Amino acid sequence: MRAVVLYGTGGPEVLKVEDRPEPHRQDGEVLVRVEAVAVPFYETQLRAGLLPASSEATVFGHEAAGIVIEADDETLVGRRVVTMSFTGGAYAEVVAASQYTVVPDGVTAEQAVVAAVPAAVALALFRTANVIEGETVLAEAASGAIGGYVTRLAKARGARVVATAGGGKSVPDADVVLDHNDPEWRKDVPEGVHVVFESIGGARAAELATKLAPRGRILAYGLLSGEFPAYPVASLVARGLTLIGFGGPDAYGRDVAAAREEALDLVADGTLTPVIDRTYPLDEAAAAHERVESREGVGKVVLVP
Repeated sequence: MRAVVLYGTGGPEVLKVEDRPEPHRQDGEVLVRVEAVAVPFYETQLRAGLLPASSEATVFGHEAAGIVIEADDETLVGRRVVTMSFTGGAYAEVVAASQYTVVPDGVTAEQAVVAAVPAAVALALFRTANVIEGETVLAEAASGAIGGYVTRLAKARGARVVATAGGGKSVPDADVVLDHNDPEWRKDVPEGVHVVFESIGGARAAELATKLAPRGRILAYGLLSGEFPAYPVASLVARGLTLIGFGGPDAYGRDVAAAREEALDLVADGTLTPVIDRTYPLDEAAAAHERVESREGVGKVVLVP
């Protein structure tokens, strides 16, 4: 099978396309003929060495959708599923995975793989934050995948949304949009924010503490700046703020996985509309990474074997 292999860390050129043996399915896994693969931002950080990645030459990628060709449960054969693997293997024509969700009828592989993880993350973030009607939320990077779903869910639940986006990108569901390419954007955030969905990170994240309402919540789940958000304890104590870290096996292996089926149902019923930026053939994985790193697009980049 054709696959994209990660050789070390560095620029997109460390992704090499080559022939590899098809994987063998283990008990509890499904073997899937891949139709579409998502290229999320965190994979560019893994490839660049900004996040821990395997040091061995291995098939890269974590999120794929396709048709089941082998499974313990024979009724799954022929069904479309979306898969998630923490150990890689998705940038290929065939993938074996133990984490999978059946895709509802009427949802394409591209739609499923674009929505399954980011929409499920957004749902899990909302459950953790307990956003209620009438609150004001700040959704950072709202033109991106997770931030976009956070914004849509917030509006659906009757919240007021302050969103950030770079390069003049629009965020149709937001009440206020700020340009996070402006280093001083945090000064323009209105006061009284109840929940911050923190995905940019960096030392200046602490400037948002004064913008939160007393007893506000900060959900830290991303580091698009390349740095974790820095919130000194003093800035939290003074206003009774709660800082919640969202990551690791509990968040992604349990909470996000539990929300994936609902996320796909919301796509199927039209509540959430997946946004695809560009589609590339598998052999152009390096170009797909360049596109994601440029941050010029709106929506997800997809690879098609």
